[in-house]
Amino acid sequence: MKAIKTTLLITCLLISTSICYGTIFTADSNPGAVATATVLVGATALQDAIDAASDDDIIHVIRSTNSYGTVVVNKRLNIFGIGLFPDTDGAVRSTMSQMDIPDAIATGTRISGMVITTINLGAGTGALNNLLIENSQIRQVVHVANTTTLNNLLIRNCILGSNLSSGITIELLFGFVSNVVIANNVIYGNTSLVAPNNGALGSISTDQSTIENNLIAHGRASTQLFYAFQELRNSTVKNNIFYRMSPQGKAVLSQNSFENNLSFDTFSDIFSTASSNTSTNNLEGVDPQFVTVPNANNVGSLSTFDPSLIGGSPAEGTGTGTPPTDMGVYGGPIPFSLEGTLIPTIQELDVPSMVIEGNTLDVHIKAKGN
Repeated sequence: MKAIKTTLLITCLLISTSICYGTIFTADSNPGAVATATVLVGATALQDAIDAASDDDIIHVIRSTNSYGTVVVNKRLNIFGIGLFPDTDGAVRSTMSQMDIPDAIATGTRISGMVITTINLGAGTGALNNLLIENSQIRQVVHVANTTTLNNLLIRNCILGSNLSSGITIELLFGFVSNVVIANNVIYGNTSLVAPNNGALGSISTDQSTIENNLIAHGRASTQLFYAFQELRNSTVKNNIFYRMSPQGKAVLSQNSFENNLSFDTFSDIFSTASSNTSTNNLEGVDPQFVTVPNANNVGSLSTFDPSLIGGSPAEGTGTGTPPTDMGVYGGPIPFSLEGTLIPTIQELDVPSMVIEGNTLDVHIKAKGN
C-alpha cells in the first residue's frame, strides 16, 4: 500500500501544557473561522482573546492573510504565533500592526512567533518586569514613557528593524531600564539619513544591558554614517558581528565593555575606548564570511537568508567562553533558529491509503518545535 504524505499545522499545544499554564485560547481572523467559547474570530479576534483570558493563559494566534490589528495586553499572558519562518506549507504568518504592553499587571508576559510592526512597552505606572519577546519579526520595540520602569527584558531569536524608515529599532531609554538581554537576533537600522553627513539614528538605545551574539547590519554604503547605537550606557557588548553598521554611538557611548566582537565594512570599524568604554579581543575591519547575508536593509527572502559562518571564518570559535563560542547569531548557549517555531508543527504524516476494518491503523508522525 502507498503511504500518503502531507504537511499541516498543529493548531493546539500538547494537552499537558494546560498543567503548567491555564486555558488555551485561539485567535483566528481567517474568513470562515468558527467561534467557540475559546476560539475568538474576526478582525478583533486577538484582542477579544486577550480580554477573555486570565493570567498565565495561552493564546494561539492562527496565521492569517488578515492582520490582527492593534491590541493592548493588560495581563500576564503567553501569546504564540506560527513562528519566525516555520517549515510549513505557505508563507502566511501571524501578523499585526501594534502591540501595547502598558502596565505592570502584564509582568511575565511572553510573545513568540509573531510579525509585529511596533511593540510599545510601558505608559502606565509601576515596574513592568520579566518580559520575553522571541522568534518574531518586529520593526520597532519602544519603551514609551518614564512613568514605567522596565526590568528583566529578554529579546531573543528575532529579526528586528527590517526596512525601518524612522525612529530607533530598539528604543528603551524613555524610562528607567535595567537587566535587558538582547541575544541572537538579526538587527537592522534606520534607512534614512537625518541630514547630509550627519548619519541616521542608531539601531539601539539602552542602559544596563547585555547585547550578545547578534548580527547588527545595514545595506547602505560603508562611507555613510550608520551607527549601531544611538545611546548605550553601562552595558556589556560581546560576540556580535557589526556588518556595514558601525559599533559607534551617535549620541552617547559610555561605560560599556566591548568583548570579542567583529566589525566590517562600516564608516568606522573601531570599538571605542573613550568615555570609559573598554575594548578587548575585538576584530576590526575583518570580513566575517557569511553564507548569504544580502547587501540590503532587510533579510530579503527568508528562504535564502543564511547568516551562518563559512568554515574557517575569523568569527568561528573566537567569541567569549570556554571553549570559545562563535561570534554572531549561531553562537552562545541558545543559537539562532530561522524557523523560530515554539508551537510544534507536523512536518510529515504517513498514513496507509487503505486499512482493513478491524485491523490496526499504523500512523507515523514527524514533528518539530524549538
